[in-house]
Amino acid sequence: MCLALNISYGQQIENSIFWEVSGNGLSTPSYLYGTVKFISSKDYFLSKNVKSKLKESKIFATETLLDHHSLHELNKAAHLPHHQSVKDILPEDQFVTLKKIFSDRLGVSNLKFDMVYSQFKPVVLSTTMTRLSLGKSVRYYELELTKFANKNGLLTLGLETASREISAIEAYDQESQIEALTHTIANFDKQIADYNALIDAYKLGDLHKTLEYALHPSEGNEEFRAIFFDKRNAEWIPHMEKIMKQAGAFFAIGAAHLADENGIVNLLRKKGYTVKPYALK
Repeated sequence: MCLALNISYGQQIENSIFWEVSGNGLSTPSYLYGTVKFISSKDYFLSKNVKSKLKESKIFATETLLDHHSLHELNKAAHLPHHQSVKDILPEDQFVTLKKIFSDRLGVSNLKFDMVYSQFKPVVLSTTMTRLSLGKSVRYYELELTKFANKNGLLTLGLETASREISAIEAYDQESQIEALTHTIANFDKQIADYNALIDAYKLGDLHKTLEYALHPSEGNEEFRAIFFDKRNAEWIPHMEKIMKQAGAFFAIGAAHLADENGIVNLLRKKGYTVKPYALK
């Protein structure tokens, strides 16, 4: 999911979305690549040196392994329980405005909205609105990198199970999700402008500006940030260490998980690894 939050940095990490991890007994360097979940095809990029280091690696790991089981479970978790509709939980005037945005701005028929999108959880719906605003030509970094890794014969792994990711998402209570969706409905143009600014920053490799969007629908919800980011980051480190000790690895992880004192970069450094920015070309 692509979510966003204004993050207060206890510790600044250098700006980069591409990192080399070495030292601390590793015989071969591994690499860490920060991603965004989706991007328009015209903005999509994957530099030659990223592809080169991915091809040199033996293992490719994402947050959750994108197999059929995981995708099925994540899709189920994206929907409201008991065949509910967002109409059941939003005030009528806001639901009418939401449906009008889907129809007039996103080109979604009323039938498709009622049968498909209205059944999404509010936080998923908010993110989906941004994705749909990009039109039909959208690319997904995890899928693109996974296809590239499979084509080059890498072992593909996940740092956590789908059920673990789902439990983190469900920590975002429905009241907070409704508040976030209400904000999106009232400020849809600004949300799109913010996302465009995010992509501009991401294309420049500016990790910190990219992070400013990473939890936008949950803005101000520190408990969710701690559960969805900080706790999961800490859980991933032992898995990453085990993988890197076996062979050179390439980790594709959401950019929001990299920076700040509880981010992956700093946590690996605390473990004694040398983590340095690797230039994009």
